[in-house]
Amino acid sequence: MLRSPIEELERKKYFLGNWLKQRQIDVPLTDFLVFAYNNELIIENMAAHRIAFSYEMPNKLRALEMNTPILNEKQVQRLAYELTHAHRVFEPHPLIQKYKLSLEELEVGVTCHVCNRLTMKWRLRIWRCQACGYQDAVSHLNTLQEWYYIKGAQLTNRQFRQFSGIHSRHIAKRLLANPYTELSGKNKTSIYQLSPQLLAMPTNLSF
Repeated sequence: MLRSPIEELERKKYFLGNWLKQRQIDVPLTDFLVFAYNNELIIENMAAHRIAFSYEMPNKLRALEMNTPILNEKQVQRLAYELTHAHRVFEPHPLIQKYKLSLEELEVGVTCHVCNRLTMKWRLRIWRCQACGYQDAVSHLNTLQEWYYIKGAQLTNRQFRQFSGIHSRHIAKRLLANPYTELSGKNKTSIYQLSPQLLAMPTNLSF
């Protein structure tokens, strides 16, 4: 089960709205949460009409009512220019370098999505919060996301265990076998490359 990403969607809609207002561009904003893959997901407190898979979007866009034109051709060209000109490639620098920290200075563990404490423990193939009782099966993905922000896009089995509080290298190996990691090397030279797609996931981190 994933926390509802609607809050992140609303945040981005708010900032986009302000960006448009600063440029005196008046267009209504309609938001959808779009998933690239048709996997079965259970998401808390989600309005169904705002969820779509990528293959559904053409029909949803065609269904939007437009009684009168919103922008003329010149305004569309201006908006396209402004968007292109304002675009910046997101290149996250490891926070450990930015703030001159060492891993030893950080509290480690897996964060609970409900109480936001580092109290999740892996028990019987599921993460269970020792503080509030919340359970899910994918909390380690957010831990990998945190590692990506803090240290970078690579880690070893041992580093993952130290960062997550997992003691078994076999359990760590199973959890690292997911769509967001790619293994290279063997035995002591094994290293996991993290996918940038992790950065698109909802996060509790604040910068």
